Amino acid sequence: MTAADENRLGESNPSMSSDDESPDGENELSNSMQSSMQPKLLVHPDNSVAYITVSDPVQVNEGIAGRKFTMYRVNYDPPPPSADGSTSNAILSYATSVNRRYSDFSWLYERLHKERPGAIVPPLPSKQSVSRFSEVFIEGRRFHLEIFLRRVVCNPELKDTECLLVFLGGGDDEFKKAKKGSFVSSKANEAAAAAAVDEPSYQPFDAENAPGAHYNNGASHYNSHQDYHKLMEKVEGELSTKKAGIKKWIKERKTSMQGTMVRSPDDAIFDEITNYISALEMGLKRIHTQTTSMIKRDKDVSTCMLEFGLGCDALCHVDDEINGVINDGDDTAASTGIGQTFRKMGKTADEISKLSYEYYEKELSCFREPLRDHLKMIDAVKIALQKRTNRRVTYSTCINAVESKKASVHKYKITPGKEGKSLDAAASLSRAEATVIIAKQNYEECSQRVLREVDRFRRENASSMYHTMFEFAKVQQEHHDKMNNAWGALVPHLEQLNVSESGFRGKSFVEAASAAVASKNNSHNDSENGVEAITSDVQNMTMPSYPPPPEPIANGMESSTLNEAVRYREMIPAEE
Repeated sequence: MTAADENRLGESNPSMSSDDESPDGENELSNSMQSSMQPKLLVHPDNSVAYITVSDPVQVNEGIAGRKFTMYRVNYDPPPPSADGSTSNAILSYATSVNRRYSDFSWLYERLHKERPGAIVPPLPSKQSVSRFSEVFIEGRRFHLEIFLRRVVCNPELKDTECLLVFLGGGDDEFKKAKKGSFVSSKANEAAAAAAVDEPSYQPFDAENAPGAHYNNGASHYNSHQDYHKLMEKVEGELSTKKAGIKKWIKERKTSMQGTMVRSPDDAIFDEITNYISALEMGLKRIHTQTTSMIKRDKDVSTCMLEFGLGCDALCHVDDEINGVINDGDDTAASTGIGQTFRKMGKTADEISKLSYEYYEKELSCFREPLRDHLKMIDAVKIALQKRTNRRVTYSTCINAVESKKASVHKYKITPGKEGKSLDAAASLSRAEATVIIAKQNYEECSQRVLREVDRFRRENASSMYHTMFEFAKVQQEHHDKMNNAWGALVPHLEQLNVSESGFRGKSFVEAASAAVASKNNSHNDSENGVEAITSDVQNMTMPSYPPPPEPIANGMESSTLNEAVRYREMIPAEE
């Protein structure tokens, strides 16, 4: 991808779109936002710098059509002075409070890439096409927007950008001008004034005789320093805007495809960085895939144990009914045999189901969401590396253009009748050489920024990955300890039961059949009385009465029916 493709990079990233409620947004806000727990994302090794908050989301209707969007309150409080009284860590010397919508955050994301190419800009929360005004989604977006701003403030390459200053402290009119591109910062004015006074740090050289290697150190002769600075300002303006025209894009594409790229001593280092990031991404993706499968399994375990407990309760009711046991929720009234076993097993299954659901939520919050965040940060590193590649392509294209223009100047000089065009070609060559200087400076500045950012990423990524794995191990230990305690408490109760000696409560089916036959044989003289006696005897037997009548909800309990069996228990979070 060339420098002309740079803007399309943002178009392919859903977090960079400026439309707040785009219907084609990616539903990437994960299931953790639909739980009561926020994901545990490490903002910075030193969390004491968290002095930016995003709060108070409010829905606003815009225009006659009443298009809805959500507005957030962004508060900034400068950190307290250090021990020596300095406030070097403060972005602004005063507290601010502004209202910003999602498209404003998206604008900040794009501007950070433009003002600091090569910096690792933290990712924005992705969009969602449905339920985007639900409380769960809005709270999840608010949380991730706050994480985004705090990470920007903690980044030494981004904390002093003009776009961040106007985002945090600019008024409504000033911020609107900044979004429209007409905002000129005070720092930019100071830099322009300093450039108009200071002497250039490089020496002029002869454009016709200087070799191509000297393009990195020189500039053409000008009538005055004022003319030179005017040209430099013009070139900088051209480089800072979008690449104009398809012709420029074709040249950069051609340079990229032909492989005529400028080489630098640190290319081997950047190749190593690229391989490191690719290997890190591949390993994290494998872990994320298996983690997703494990979390799905744990959620299924919660559901299956709930149904398992319902089945045990249904079997307990069968045993109670057949033995004529009337159970009003008192376990001591249950049969002492298999019915009591099913009842205790059902209660344990309820507890296991609740524990499994809590474990599922913790895995989402403490492991899967941090893993996704790590993958997004790796994408941010890849974007930073791509910015450096774009400037390398631009620099190489400018050098090729200078070589081509030099050939044109030489051709016009030796061709009779073309002497007049040689002057125009020489002027074009001078502008191209000045462009090479700016392109080289941008390329080297971007390369050094990427190296600093990758080193910082490695340090912070090691710390955050350690915390993620440590939290995962703790969650595993706590969950399995609770599971072992639940099953361990059940086993002694089951060992105390003796199903073989429990016998039957009430009359058995064999006794009922024998009684019916005996009554028939002893009723020759009075058959009607015998039939009535048998009928009365059978009717007095204790037989199952399916289904047990459901009882109304009371005292926070709810009735769960499965296979015409009813039990009463507390609802677990998965059913609320």
